[in-house]
Amino acid sequence: MPTYRELAGAIREVLLRGAVAPRRQVLPIPGGSFLVMPAADQEVVLCKLVTVEPQKGPAVQAEVWARRLSDGKVFHLPGEELTRRRTAALSLLAAETLALRREGALLVVGPGAVGEAHLEAFREGFPLTRVLVRGRGRERVEAFLAKARALGLPAEEWRGEGVPEDVAFVVTATPSPTPVLPERVPEGVFLAAVGSFRPEMREVPEALVREAALYCDTEDALLEAGELQGVERPVVSLREALLGRRSEGRFVLFKSVGHALFDLAAVRAYLGL
Repeated sequence: MPTYRELAGAIREVLLRGAVAPRRQVLPIPGGSFLVMPAADQEVVLCKLVTVEPQKGPAVQAEVWARRLSDGKVFHLPGEELTRRRTAALSLLAAETLALRREGALLVVGPGAVGEAHLEAFREGFPLTRVLVRGRGRERVEAFLAKARALGLPAEEWRGEGVPEDVAFVVTATPSPTPVLPERVPEGVFLAAVGSFRPEMREVPEALVREAALYCDTEDALLEAGELQGVERPVVSLREALLGRRSEGRFVLFKSVGHALFDLAAVRAYLGL
């Protein structure tokens, strides 16, 4: 299985080299949505199928079908695992490219599978001093704390109102329609907001968006991310950032909503291409 850094490298390569990936189709189904996400380059073609049913458990189920063009071989890959790992690897790539502070505490809001993947990825990529977590489910919070401690990191639940000054990295990984952070974060923080993916969802309060250097995973986030609706100043895509373009702000906000390009990158890494 590729490491998070290997996945991040594959994402970087796909973003800079280019591939074909139309906007995902979202179809309404009873109690949720069905997403179809195709992508292709010169070596691989794939389609990711995602069912989102908030009232069921698990709420999101996904699968990926990929064909290697050189020999026509078809691969059926575990969509949930691929998605959670490539999402965290994408945030790691953005942090390695954009973070103003390179060492400190990690705060994760949303201790589910994607939150845990970010813990693993940022542990792999940066010298973390401690881990803080906040979430609704007691079992998930305890499991997250146990995982962080198993990785050799001091870990505790975040119960305060303000974000501690030693926090260098913040990850929000919730489906919340309302903000899950206070209206201030420490200077120079890198904030990856990865949970909300529709215009009516907003994990980050407007006051923080106004202060941030704004980045997004692809231009599609400008249409899909609640935090970016109505923003009148430039939002720099990760590809532009990799090419050297920068945004200005008191801290960095990287907003990702997901894209088939990143699934393509992950499939390439899994297949060793």
